[in-house]
Amino acid sequence: MRRRGLLAASALALLPRAALAADLDVAIIGAGVAGLAAAKALMAKGKHVLVVEARDRVGGRTFTDTSLGFPFDTGAAGLVPGSALAHELGARAAPPPQAGAILVNGKELTREEYARYDKVLDEIAKKIAEVHKLLPGVDPRQAVIPKEPLEQLALTELLRRPPFQGEQDVPEGVGLLVARWAAHVPVKTGTRVVRIDSTEPLVRIVTPGGDVQARAVIVTVPVGVLAANTIGFAPPLKPDKRSAIAALPMALSDKVAVRLSRQAIAAPPDARVTALVAQGRVLQLIAQPGGHNGAILVTEGDEARQLETNGPSAAGAWGLSALAEIFGKTLRTAFAGAVASRWGQDVYARGAWSVARDGQTGLRDRIVLAQPHDRRIFFAGEATDGGDLAGAHSSGVRSATEALTLLARR
Repeated sequence: MRRRGLLAASALALLPRAALAADLDVAIIGAGVAGLAAAKALMAKGKHVLVVEARDRVGGRTFTDTSLGFPFDTGAAGLVPGSALAHELGARAAPPPQAGAILVNGKELTREEYARYDKVLDEIAKKIAEVHKLLPGVDPRQAVIPKEPLEQLALTELLRRPPFQGEQDVPEGVGLLVARWAAHVPVKTGTRVVRIDSTEPLVRIVTPGGDVQARAVIVTVPVGVLAANTIGFAPPLKPDKRSAIAALPMALSDKVAVRLSRQAIAAPPDARVTALVAQGRVLQLIAQPGGHNGAILVTEGDEARQLETNGPSAAGAWGLSALAEIFGKTLRTAFAGAVASRWGQDVYARGAWSVARDGQTGLRDRIVLAQPHDRRIFFAGEATDGGDLAGAHSSGVRSATEALTLLARR
């Protein structure tokens, strides 16, 4: 490039963002599934949009890491077959796993024990529901005390179930599909929003690098970010909105992927394994993910928090030790690398997904969170609609419809 061209490009980069994003119909905060869905719906109606994203990538909590030689979705990992999102992404769902296993101290349950476990699962589910009804807000683990191994397994399985029922894994990686889906959406990455001001004729989005103005704004950041007050609002959010945000805290759940140099786990591809090991710990994992040698383990709560604090290397060591405890110490010699998510440490997520503090669906709080603020600021994201990836997508479409209705009146 000639010197004149370089100077011109540098000058363009230094212009205020408002100048680069003139005449915006809608500015969208956050390039996760909700924000991208909103942008695509608005673009289909001929509207001028810009997605403002703090990270240096799109996808939000959908991200596929391929550094271990196989697709590892550090966040959302499945799609509901036949859903609108699966169709838009062109996803090819993997067949259901061929097998699953429950192990207690290294031994798989017998056929009779599996049948009994199903009954225990129903019994524990009823007890958890009773706790939620009689003692809203109380952690069921404080009231439901397991008396034997199958009860411990059932309690852990039920309380660890995320709001992703009916989903199937995607071989290519959900994060990679989302990134491809976003290819033609105008996204300004590396741009952190610090304030949204709707007291002027145009809504002003304030960032450290300049301002963006639009006729309407859709906010899709995780509810954990809203709770941290890193984005200011003028006028301030109303008390009922603040209460809804507080009532939908972020779950802390992480995944640790371990790659092995040989097949040290005797299991078919994508086998689900739940294992009760020493000290009453329950480990859950996917063995041989996609047919590759290794495993993906799930950790949550205090254990996940400690792993995040200790760093990625500690998470990898934990994953290897967990696998060795289940499948034998000789597995350690096959260790070839590990990758772990750290959603609690991610300031642009502050957790994995939203949960209802009352232990139920949190429907009322999700409805309140989804309501517009000051007429021109709309809200979307999984926290406004069910807490899962399908909810994120449908909320983005819903918020786009609300913005279109507003623009039609002006």
